[in-house]
Amino acid sequence: MGYTNYWYQTRAFTDKEWYEIKTYLLFRHNSFELDDLDKEIKISILDDNIIQFNGKNDRLSCEDFTLYKNIREPFYKDDKIEFNFCKTRQLPYDMMVWKLLKFIKFVVLDPKDHTFEISNDNGVSYE
Repeated sequence: MGYTNYWYQTRAFTDKEWYEIKTYLLFRHNSFELDDLDKEIKISILDDNIIQFNGKNDRLSCEDFTLYKNIREPFYKDDKIEFNFCKTRQLPYDMMVWKLLKFIKFVVLDPKDHTFEISNDNGVSYE
């Protein structure tokens, strides 16, 4: 059974925006108390350009959530680099994926900023 979160990112995050995102994620991760979620998620901040997390083991993980500070390089010819998704199967880390995407859309950026749009398989969409 699948469940996916989607986001369109058409520009790089500024240094200030990226700092806010990383700070929120690390604070949120270290203070999460809902079902000990913080013990179930492994977060990696790679080379200050990539944030990645997933569940800590096979039972709690699906696809890695990967967020790029800069627009990522294409993986193949005609790759739609602005389109991103993470299949979570609504495992515990899904809550952190959606909360982070909403934080970026509504706090880090102006909610009317169409350079970052989010949606999920529940039919929720913010453009």
